[in-house]
Amino acid sequence: MLRSIWSGLLDLLFPPCCPGCRKAVTVQGEWCRACLTMVWAPRELNLASHGVTALDACFVVCNYTAGVQRLVRDMKFRKGRRYGCHLTWLLNQVHVFSRLGPIDSVIPVPLSPERLKVRGYNQTEVIFRPWAQARQLPWCNSLRRLKATLPQWELTLAERRKNIKGAFHVTRPEIVQDKQILLVDDLFTTGTTMNECAKVLKKAGAKRVVGLAIASGAQ
Repeated sequence: MLRSIWSGLLDLLFPPCCPGCRKAVTVQGEWCRACLTMVWAPRELNLASHGVTALDACFVVCNYTAGVQRLVRDMKFRKGRRYGCHLTWLLNQVHVFSRLGPIDSVIPVPLSPERLKVRGYNQTEVIFRPWAQARQLPWCNSLRRLKATLPQWELTLAERRKNIKGAFHVTRPEIVQDKQILLVDDLFTTGTTMNECAKVLKKAGAKRVVGLAIASGAQ
């Protein structure tokens, strides 16, 4: 009751609008049809072409372009946590759930403690956790980043692999033992980060690791 009242008040103060063109829409987070068409590209990635061997499969929702690119950058570098609802809305539109297979836990790619302190939130959790909760999927923060790494987008593929190697640790292996894990991240670029996370999860005993990202420029 209180949540619906608060939601209605927010809609009055900040009328819902498309993040791409600012056109009025029906609900918070929604995209207009024209802007959605510009970014919408749900697909399963060809992991072999990226040298990704630890993930069993990986799906993405959109191309990393136009409005999606701006929202992700704002969330990462401009304290734009409020933009997460637009990316969650995109996630809710794609019917990928049946293709993911059985899921025991949803695990986000973690930030380093230093970066989390500066940003104040993990943008991947802001985007994916409401989606997981709506589907009654257990959320598990059992991956930890052991060291601060350089931003991956600044590096070559070889440098990315070296940069991320040994960066992750499973804090409670018993939670992932013999489990089917959905590993989530905001972006899939070369797959280096997700692949390293999947390696660590499988070393800890995970039975299967499938990836899901909001956006990618990869095929």
